[in-house]
Amino acid sequence: MKKLLYCTVLLLSMLACDMMDCTYKGHKLYRGKRGGCYYLNNHGNKQYVDRSYCDCNS
Repeated sequence: MKKLLYCTVLLLSMLACDMMDCTYKGHKLYRGKRGGCYYLNNHGNKQYVDRSYCDCNS
């Protein structure tokens, strides 16, 4: 029973994180190691945007 409860809590927390993702023009935003904010374009290349776009969860 404890294992089921733990798995349920873990799953719900993962879903909550997915719902809070920042987006830019329909693309999921990522934060780089040095704080840059980017998305992956249709060719798989990083396209950097203003860092303020990654602050949607604040």
